Amino acid sequence: MWVDAPFPRQKDAGSAVPRADPADLPIDQETIAKNRNNRIPYLEAREAVELEQKELKAVRETLGREIREICRPEIDEYIDCCVGRLFTVFQCKPHSLRMRRCMNKVETPEWVEQRTKEVMVERESTGSSLVNNAAKGTTRERRAMYNKAILPEVEDPAEMQIRKPKPNNDHRRKKDVPAPAPAPASDE
Repeated sequence: MWVDAPFPRQKDAGSAVPRADPADLPIDQETIAKNRNNRIPYLEAREAVELEQKELKAVRETLGREIREICRPEIDEYIDCCVGRLFTVFQCKPHSLRMRRCMNKVETPEWVEQRTKEVMVERESTGSSLVNNAAKGTTRERRAMYNKAILPEVEDPAEMQIRKPKPNNDHRRKKDVPAPAPAPASDE
């Protein structure tokens, strides 16, 4: 069996979008500025966040493909064991453990964070990024003309992620806070 789809969809060579020139704008700069200033800031930020989420989804797919490629022998053994059996849980447990051990060994949080940054920088520099894709005419500079929430240029593409703040443990509930120990009674 296959870990990946056996026959990935092929794109037609004739359907490639011609490279767009950023200077070739459909409307003039004055109209762009007027429309940009009339847009709702929340919706601009929402559009930028959705682009970032799509970009991260594409990066996660790349990381998953890399991990599956590294652990290919263990995954293939497990799949071969599972095929044609009714009770795979008992028979294929050792194969399953080996496969999970391999994936856990490779997919550490440090590796995922480092590799995510590398892949994002690589996608940004090659132009295959959703935010900066010169082949489709959606360069970062052109998007920034229409949307204030997107920067025209960034030094580190991996830093464009919006992170949720980590929860603060200082606001404990009363019942979670231990009660102070009673003072020893004195006989006076």
